[in-house]
Amino acid sequence: MLLISAVGTLLVTACRVPIETRPPIANPTVVGEGLVRGTGADGPAFLRFEWFYGDRRGDVRGDGAARFNPTDSLRLDLFTSGEVAMAVALAGSRLSSIGEIEDVTLPSGPLLFAMAGLFRPEAGAELEAYEVGLDTVLVYAAGPDRKLYFFVRGGRLERVEERHRSRLRYKVELTWAAHRRDWPESAEYRDFGERSRVRWTIREIRVLEKRYPRDIFALSHSG
Repeated sequence: MLLISAVGTLLVTACRVPIETRPPIANPTVVGEGLVRGTGADGPAFLRFEWFYGDRRGDVRGDGAARFNPTDSLRLDLFTSGEVAMAVALAGSRLSSIGEIEDVTLPSGPLLFAMAGLFRPEAGAELEAYEVGLDTVLVYAAGPDRKLYFFVRGGRLERVEERHRSRLRYKVELTWAAHRRDWPESAEYRDFGERSRVRWTIREIRVLEKRYPRDIFALSHSG
């Protein structure tokens, strides 16, 4: 029992060691650029998915459709009872939306991209990179008190954490099917301040030959 307790204490202590104290990786910008090129489909795609949102008030769920143009244009249309509840589009750093789901706060652009398995950090953020066990962790300082931690394994995003003053505020976790590298099987986003979560599970993927028109990724109400 003493041995088990000691091992458990060591594991917990190890998990609490700050990422920034781990061995740094040289040329983190090169690592980040490689990950941008290596995540996401090579061509345009259409996806169908199921989604779920839950908070202290209750749950809502439905289905949805996603459209993607490489390298950084993504649109999500969310349906409830057959009607469009919300559409969200990302084109580079521009996030826009139409419709609404009452009191639902959208994740930031990098976290929305991450839910689709895409590594698309904010432009201009300071970058560091570290080796943590089997993971490469890319750390972006998006402000004096805000950092994003991208956990990468085998060239794929596994988890993203956004920390404010070192406290975990948002998290994305991804599940991958063994036979796919371009799109995750499912992803979950958690907001620890609002105690809410969003989950989506991809049910269908269609690879397309022609790119979507650019205007579908610019919705009327900017976020």
